[in-house]
Amino acid sequence: MGNNVSLRNALSRTCSRPVIYLAMAGFAVLGAASAQAQTAANAPVNLDLGSVLAASAANGSTDYQDTPGTAPYEAPSVTPLNSTQPTSLVTQHTIENNFSSTQSYADFARLTPSVNSINPNGPGLAEALGPTIRGLQDGQYNVTFDGIPLGDSNDFTHHTTSFFADHDIGQTIVDRGPGTAETVGDATFGGTISIRSKDPLPDMTLTPYGSYGSYNTAQEGLQFDTGSISKLNGASAYFDAGHIKSDGALSYAHQERSNFLGKIVIPLGSNTTLTLFSSYQKLYQNPPNYGASVAQMQAFGNSNYAYNNNPNSQEYYKYNADYITTDMEYADLTSNIGNGWLYDGKLYTYGYYHHDLNTIDPFDSLPGGQSSAGTLNQVILAPNSTVTTSGIPGETFGMTYRSFGTIQRLQKDFSFGDIKVGAWFDRQSDNRYVYEVSLTNGNATNYDSGAYVSGNSGPTYGTGTSGVGTITANNNQGTIARLQHNQLYTFQPYAQFDWKPIDGLTLTAGVKYAFFRRQLAAVVNQNTGISQGYEHNYGKLLPSFEARYKFNPNLSVYAQAAEGFLAPNLNTYYTTNITQQSVRPQSTLNFQLGTAYQNQHLALGADVYDIHFQNFIQSIGKNPNKIFENIGGVFYRGVEGEATYTFDSGFSLFANGGYNQAYTTAGHVNVQMAPQFTTNAGLIYDRNGIYASVIDEWTGGEYSGNSTISPAVGKSPGGWYNPYNIVNVSAGYTFDHLMPHVNHLSVKLNVDNITNQNQFITDFGNDASGNPLYVKLTGVSAFFSVSVPMTF
Repeated sequence: MGNNVSLRNALSRTCSRPVIYLAMAGFAVLGAASAQAQTAANAPVNLDLGSVLAASAANGSTDYQDTPGTAPYEAPSVTPLNSTQPTSLVTQHTIENNFSSTQSYADFARLTPSVNSINPNGPGLAEALGPTIRGLQDGQYNVTFDGIPLGDSNDFTHHTTSFFADHDIGQTIVDRGPGTAETVGDATFGGTISIRSKDPLPDMTLTPYGSYGSYNTAQEGLQFDTGSISKLNGASAYFDAGHIKSDGALSYAHQERSNFLGKIVIPLGSNTTLTLFSSYQKLYQNPPNYGASVAQMQAFGNSNYAYNNNPNSQEYYKYNADYITTDMEYADLTSNIGNGWLYDGKLYTYGYYHHDLNTIDPFDSLPGGQSSAGTLNQVILAPNSTVTTSGIPGETFGMTYRSFGTIQRLQKDFSFGDIKVGAWFDRQSDNRYVYEVSLTNGNATNYDSGAYVSGNSGPTYGTGTSGVGTITANNNQGTIARLQHNQLYTFQPYAQFDWKPIDGLTLTAGVKYAFFRRQLAAVVNQNTGISQGYEHNYGKLLPSFEARYKFNPNLSVYAQAAEGFLAPNLNTYYTTNITQQSVRPQSTLNFQLGTAYQNQHLALGADVYDIHFQNFIQSIGKNPNKIFENIGGVFYRGVEGEATYTFDSGFSLFANGGYNQAYTTAGHVNVQMAPQFTTNAGLIYDRNGIYASVIDEWTGGEYSGNSTISPAVGKSPGGWYNPYNIVNVSAGYTFDHLMPHVNHLSVKLNVDNITNQNQFITDFGNDASGNPLYVKLTGVSAFFSVSVPMTF
C-alpha cells in the first residue's frame, strides 16, 4: 500500500500546477475562438442557482438591485425577488466597500440574518470559527464556488482562507434552506453559501492594489483585465496575483499567503459561452484555533496569547505550523441551444494539500516551557525502550485530497413553465497520516506513546504523549496515529418541473436522489490504531416543493417544503465495531414561508422556518479535543428579516436579524454552539465618490457544553456565554479622472471592532489541567487600502 500512496502523492503534486494549465488552455481556446470570430448577439443563460438568484431583478420590470442609489443596491444584505426559500445576497459593491482585503466569505456571510462567524486572529488572518447558519455548524451546510460544491470529504467542512482571496470574490449568496431539487452538494439541508467569482472588466485595465494595517499586516497585488477582444468574438479575461503577510492579532500566530487566479470568458458563436477558470494558493500559518487558558494568558502577560518564541516550550510557534497549497480548475460551457433548450455543463477539479507540525500539548502555562499537569517535554527515541530524553513531543500531520467531478444541466422552456434535469458526480480521494515525532531531534520517531492509551493491549512504558489506540506492529509500536486512504463517491441526479398555471404564480416540484459511497482503507485507523477497511453506500430520495407568487414586480411571497439528508462523517468509522447502526445518516424535514419586497427606496425580506432533525450528530470541543455524539431528534425554529431604506440624500438605514431556537426533542435541551439570535444594523452614506458605513453586529448568547464554565442544569448543556457585539466602520473615497488612464482611484479605511471589545465569547473544552480554553475578541484593528485601476 505504501507504494500506492507514494504514487498518488506524486500524481497529486503533478496536478497542482494550475497556472501552467490555465495559460495553455487559454491560448488554445482563444486561438480557436479567433478562427471563428463573429459578433455575439445574445448572451446564453447560465443555469447555476447562484447566477439566477444574483440576477433576480431581471425577472421583473424593475432593476433596482443593479441601480446605484437604490435600496436593493445599497443594502448590505438583500432578499432577491425570485427567492423560493430564505435567501440573502451580499453584492460586490458591499464587499468592496465594507471589508478589509484580508477577509473571507465567512465575513461576508456574517452580514446576513442568522449567520455567525468568529475571527480568532483578526479579520481573515486564520481559518474562521464557523460560520454557523441558524446554529448549524460547518459541515452541516453546503459551500459552492461558481456553482461547484467544495469541501473535505471526511466531514464536509470547509476552509475559509485556503482557496480564494477576498479580492477575487464577486458576490456571496446565503441560502438558508435545502434549495430545490437542482441544488446539489453534500450537505444542502442546512443551506448553501454560494461564492461567485468576479467577471472580467469590459475595458483593458491594469489594477495595482495594496493595503497595510494592524498586526503588521501588508497586502500587495496586481490584476490585469484584457477587456473585450473584438477579434476573438468579444472574449475577455482577467488574471490576479496577490500576497498577504501578517503577524496576526494573537501572539506569534503568523499568516502568509500568495494567490494566483485567472478567468477567461469566450463567446463561441452567438448563443454559447465557454468559461475557463484556474486558481492556486499557497498558505503558511501558525493556526490559533484551539483557544487559550487564563493561566496561559497570565503566565505570559498577554491576553491575546497563542504561541511564544521559546524553543523549549510546546507552545513555540515554529512547532505549530501549517503548510497548505490548494488549487481549483473548471471549464463551463453554457448554451442557448434553441427552441427553448438550455444547457450548462461543468468539468472541474480541485485539490487541498495540507502538511503541518504540532506539539502534543500546546497549552503550557509555565514560561520556562515545562508543561504543568500536561505532557512532559520528554521523548523516547529507541523502540522497546523506557529511557526518556529531553525533547519536544509532537506530530507530523498530512491531509491531501483531490476531487474530480462534473455538473450537467439541461432545461426545456414551455409556455406554461419549464422542465429541468441534471446530475452532479464527484469523486474525492483523500490521504491522511499522523506520525509521533520528537520536534527537537530532527523529527525522529518518538516511541513514547503507550501510557495514555485506553484499553491498551500492547506494552505500556514511558510518560505517554498521545493516545493512538492499540499498539501493534502496523502502527510501529504506537508511533503512527493515523495512516488512511479514503474515498467518497457522490452522485445526485435530479428532475424538476416549474409550472406557471396563472400569471405571477410558479409551482415547483422536484426530486433528487442523493447517493454517497464512503470507502475507508486504513493501515492504521484513527483512534483504534489497528488496520481496518470498511465501505458502505448511502442513498435517499429527496422530494421538494416550492410555491412563489409575485403580486406585482415589487412584491413576492414563497413557501417551501423539502427533505434533507447527510451521509455519516468519516469519524463514525473510527471505532473497532463499525456497523450500519453506528453510522446512520442524518435527515431533515424543512418547512419555510417568506416574502420579499423591493422598490427604489425600500428593500425587505422576512421568513419563518421549522426544521425537524433525525440522528443529529453534535460535535463537542475543537480539534484535537473534538468528540461527536448522536443526540437523536432536534428542532430548529425561528424568525428572520432584513430591511434597508435609502434616502435621496445618499444615506441608507438598514437592519437584519434572526431569532433562532435549537433544542432536542427529548427534554428540550439547547443545542451547543448555536447562537440564540443575530442582528446587524447600521448607517451607510454613498454619494459623490464618498462611501462610509457604521455596522453593529450582534451575536446572541450560546452554550458551549463545558460544565466547567457553568453547570448543566435543566435545558442547559452548560457553558453559557452572554451576547456580544462588534462595531465596524468603513470610510472611502473614489477619485474620478484623477489623471490620464486613471478613471477611478479608490482609497479606503476599515476599522474593525472600533469599541475594542475583547471579552471571552466561547470555549473549546479544557486543557490537561482542566482549565477552559477560551476564544476571545481580539480588540480594535485598522486597515488602509488603495486601488489604482489604469485603463488603456
